[in-house]
Amino acid sequence: MQQLYKNIGKHGQKKLVACSISIVGIGALGSVASELLARAGIGKLTLIDRDFVELTNLQRQLLFNEEDIGKAKAICAQEKLSKINSEINIIAHSEDINYTNIDTLIQKPDLILGCTDNMESRFLINDYSLKFKIPWIYGAVIAERGYLFNIIPGRTCFRCIFKGAANETCETEGILNANSTIIGSMMSNEAIKIITGNNYENNLLYTDVWKNELSKIKVRKRNDCETCSKNYMFLDGENGRAVKLCGNHFQINGRKINLDTLENRFNKLGKTIRFKGILHFNELTLFENGRALIRAENERRAKSIYSRYVGN
Repeated sequence: MQQLYKNIGKHGQKKLVACSISIVGIGALGSVASELLARAGIGKLTLIDRDFVELTNLQRQLLFNEEDIGKAKAICAQEKLSKINSEINIIAHSEDINYTNIDTLIQKPDLILGCTDNMESRFLINDYSLKFKIPWIYGAVIAERGYLFNIIPGRTCFRCIFKGAANETCETEGILNANSTIIGSMMSNEAIKIITGNNYENNLLYTDVWKNELSKIKVRKRNDCETCSKNYMFLDGENGRAVKLCGNHFQINGRKINLDTLENRFNKLGKTIRFKGILHFNELTLFENGRALIRAENERRAKSIYSRYVGN
């Protein structure tokens, strides 16, 4: 039916069938966007996610159900999307994307959707997309707030706008499922506009689903932007690497953190133990200087726990 729509038509549909899109993060945003793009007939979808389906995901990750708990998100999504549209090519990678494997996993598509929930991966995608001149779409949601921005090489990039870390997470702040569904749908729609050569949004979009607000924020290219100056530090370094220690423990040397703030958030979720400059919560031990010790079965799980509770 979408071929009947004047801005797509048969010519636009051929472009969709011929294109490839890589989606990093198959959670709240990625599960919605990937399903819509599969139904739209995107020729090749590459799905990348390091995590597994959990019960708490089902409130907002519409592609999954209770029978999927414990399954790798990327592979589970591949199975479900193949049943929705068997004519398209769907590749799944249950991997933690980083500077050593991003080229192998993403494989230079026509467009990238950044549906991940951590800043490290967003900066990495931004470096990669600008270096290889690939457009990408940034999406983010937390509580009632959502953000979307189309990043086209040569124009304002993600790092022109964002410099620091994000401290809020879905685990500590919560999220409305309508919020992630709206932003995920908008990301899919912007992807279709870009691929078919239609006019797409040039502003940073901000939504507040609770107040029914949609704002367009004009953003400018930053003259001193490191990425625009071809300083691809996230492609060249080991940002966010989890180092294996004795036993089932990993260490992440993150940014300096405010233990008081985290303690207040964690107290809403469970028991915390505070001793001078150290905070214990579940599998986490956090230090004021940013160092974190995490009990986990592997590096991927350790980074997932850190991102979930501490942020980015």
